[in-house]
This record gives sequence, C-alpha cells and structure tokens, in this order.
Amino acid sequence: MTGDELKAALKKFYDEYDEIGVSVYTILKDQEDSGPQKVDIESEAMKGLKALFIQSLKDSITEKKDLSVLKLSTSDERLDAIYLYDIELPEELLAMESILQQDDLPLLNLQESDLSKIKALLIEIGNNVGQMVLYKTMAPINIFGRKSFFLKKAKHRMEKIEDEFLRISAGFQLLRIDGQLLVIDLAAIEKSFGFHEVIKREAALGVTAVETMQLVQNPEVLHELLEDVKYARRLTKVAKASPVIKKGIPNESIIRFCKGFPKLAGKIRFNEAEDKIVLDTKVSQDLFIKLLMDDYLTSELTDLHYESVAKDSAELEEVVE
Repeated sequence: MTGDELKAALKKFYDEYDEIGVSVYTILKDQEDSGPQKVDIESEAMKGLKALFIQSLKDSITEKKDLSVLKLSTSDERLDAIYLYDIELPEELLAMESILQQDDLPLLNLQESDLSKIKALLIEIGNNVGQMVLYKTMAPINIFGRKSFFLKKAKHRMEKIEDEFLRISAGFQLLRIDGQLLVIDLAAIEKSFGFHEVIKREAALGVTAVETMQLVQNPEVLHELLEDVKYARRLTKVAKASPVIKKGIPNESIIRFCKGFPKLAGKIRFNEAEDKIVLDTKVSQDLFIKLLMDDYLTSELTDLHYESVAKDSAELEEVVE
C-alpha cells in the first residue's frame, strides 16, 4: 500500500460521511484475553466522536503532502512515515480483527467496570460496504475517577461531577483498513502489547545473519543490543533487507570500505589481523548497523560522500519488448 492508495481508501469514508456509523469498544487492563467489549454511547456523543476521528484521519494522513508508507520490518526511520505492520502480530492486536468479524460482542458493564481499567479504545467506522478500525491507547491522565474532585458549570453555579468520566482526544496509534494494519505513531507502540518481544525475535535473525558472516570479533554485543527496542528494530531491518548481506559482499571488501569511507575511517576498529571488526563503542555499533544497510554512498557525479537513510532503488529495470 502506498501513501496515495491509503488516501484513496480513506476518501471512500469521507465521501459517505452521512451514511457511515461508529462503534466504540474497550480493551481492559489485565483482561486482554477476554476480548473487546462494546461501549453503549448516546447517539449525539457518537456523532461528535465520528467527526473527531474523521478529522483526525484527515490531519494525520490525508492532508500530508509527502506521505511515505514503509514496511515496519524494513523502516528507515524517516519522519512523517506510516508503517505497514508486516511482522508477527501480538495477541492483543487480534482484537482489531475480531470486531470486524463479530456483531455480538458483549457490552461493557458500566455498573461493575472501573474506567481506570481501560487500556485502549477501538473505534470502528464504516457501513456495510467497508469498515476501518482505529486503535487508541488511553493514558491515565484521560481517565478521571471518583478519588479526584471535579466541578462543572451548570447554569449559574458549579456542580460536582459525581461519577467517573473520560476525556477522548483526537489521535490514534494504529489503523486497520483494507486488510492492512498501519502504525501511525511508532514511538507510542514500541513498548506496548509485547511489541518489543516480537521485534526481538525478528531482530535475532539479523544477529544470526551477522554471526554467519564471521565479520565481527565480538558478536555478543549485538545480542545485548536486542534489549533496546530502537536497536532491535534496526536489526530487524538488517534481517529483512540488508543489501550487504543479500548481495554477499565479501568481508575483505567491507573492511576496505570501512577504512576508506570518511564517515567510518578511524571510528570502526579491527582486530590485530585486521580481518574482523571490533564493536567496542556505541558509535561503532551504530555505524556498523548503518553499514549493513548500505547507508553510506558516494556520488558518481561529484565523487562526494553521503549518509542516506531514505533510499529508493535506482537500478535499471530490464525492458521486455
């Protein structure tokens, strides 16, 4: 799915705004296995929620001029990107699929349920032609319980709010549309619903691939990096899409490149025989991962050296007549 395809998919909902409906479901803390529960909300409030989230979709996706949709497993960390979820799906996110497939989900019992237990809201928007689901985490600051003291304006005086209430703001972290799961806010989900554990398992394949090359003197440091979700995501990308590994670049060529490229020379060190790389600093670890992703380029036109995170292939395609 490209950025234009995503915008086109959303436009169908905008064009049928008056015909589409909204349903809201909750995922409760410590009860994720029980599945989502539907929330009974008055019709006027539902109209407001529909307007709120349709506008949020326009602001966060449709109205962005340069919108990139990248695979999560091979994301290059460019700004304002949306990520297509293409790795193992955590159990909790299966709830987004379940509300599309079932119409008889149980109602949330507001008499027995504590609103502070709400972990996330699932907002289903659509009609019998198509549906989408938004995943929105609920931070504690948006849930107001009985222990606090709140007043509201009522005619000429202030009155106490007797019960719990929610503040639902615009914004969401995930979007399920046209059979695809899209990550809108990557930073917000990196530590949620076992995401790190999923990423670690994928990233371990990247570490194994590096060990197979026998290029690094101390590969154990790469295993340590798996505990940091940002490094784990980068190593996942190595596992899925490292041009250096895919093309089987010889170790001698890699080491020669490290010695000659200005950004790397002197910052990546070698063993005594100079046939293996020693990753003894954070800087060298960062540079090594970028090296595997072939982020260091030299212009054939100017002979200038560059570091490029976002790269699109410029290989010539074979012309078939």
